[in-house]
Amino acid sequence: MCKGLFKVKSERKIKGVDVISYLKKQSVLAKGIAVCFAIFILASCGKNTDDSMFQTSESAVNAYRTYLSDMRSMETLSTEHLIEAVNGWQALRDSVFVRIAKDTADHIHAKYETTIQMLHDSLQTEFIRLANSTPKTFKDVLLIKERTSPYRQDAELAQAVATAEPFFDSLNSIPLYRKTTKNIVSVYKTFLAQTLKSGINSKDEMLDFIREEDRLFRSFLAHLPELADADLSAITGDTEQCCLSVFQSAEDGKFSYRDALIYFAKRTDRRIVFNALVCRNDINQDKVKTDAQARAYVWMLLQPYIALDDFSMAVLSDKERVSLHGVAEQMPSMIARLNKIIGTDNDQWETLPELFIKTMITSI
Repeated sequence: MCKGLFKVKSERKIKGVDVISYLKKQSVLAKGIAVCFAIFILASCGKNTDDSMFQTSESAVNAYRTYLSDMRSMETLSTEHLIEAVNGWQALRDSVFVRIAKDTADHIHAKYETTIQMLHDSLQTEFIRLANSTPKTFKDVLLIKERTSPYRQDAELAQAVATAEPFFDSLNSIPLYRKTTKNIVSVYKTFLAQTLKSGINSKDEMLDFIREEDRLFRSFLAHLPELADADLSAITGDTEQCCLSVFQSAEDGKFSYRDALIYFAKRTDRRIVFNALVCRNDINQDKVKTDAQARAYVWMLLQPYIALDDFSMAVLSDKERVSLHGVAEQMPSMIARLNKIIGTDNDQWETLPELFIKTMITSI
């Protein structure tokens, strides 16, 4: 009897994992994902993207309630399974919301709108709980951002990005300006002021702007330790105005809005990645010395997790993704070094990955 009992226990436990509990958990997750995958396929195959797989608001509400129940039964999710579940949730949400929106517009069963919102809020709470059920890293944040972006499977976007890639690859061969810190700031300001005066009136002029701005920005980064805590509001303000002028020109029909969107998203991604890489190199080479510099570098290191939205993540190149993940791996050691310079042993930054993921989930 003892031998038989031991056999049962050993079958349930593999390297400390409760197999029956694990399989039960995976079954619930698989069920939820399968339902949502079916919804996604049905929605994708429909001729009208505004169609919902649900015939009535009541059936949509029941499906959302069932999905909430399934998620509540989950105790924990790995990052990989969290990504699968979030994608399934988004597919289900879209179909449910389309059905409810139709009936609400037609003044049919408008009462379900409130119920759906309550269920949706509860699902956000459950996904935050599940996201926090296992420790998260900065790499996890990037992975979740990448693989839950609603643009990740957009073939048309992927083609547009591929068309733009050679232009951005060509920027790497343009040498930096060999100027002093003061001079590079002056040249940068002059360039932006001249651009605002002349405007950007064609696609060629837009590409010329990106090319020269990229050279100036990379030259600027070569002096980052000296400029990290400097007042650069003039450059920041004029850069913002130049970007706005590009989209205004696109609105005016001077070149396609699609080109403006793709090229400027790529341009912004490139700046964020280069900034992160330079920060990493400066920290590793002990170029960050002062309290003010260290605080500025912490803020810059966090930019990829703050500034890169769903669209930005979708247009990153493979090389840029690899670079960001490489920086993410070193985030704990880099922040620890910066904290030492600041003179604090505060470890609250360790909760930042969970906070970033919570922010993502609450935006769904």
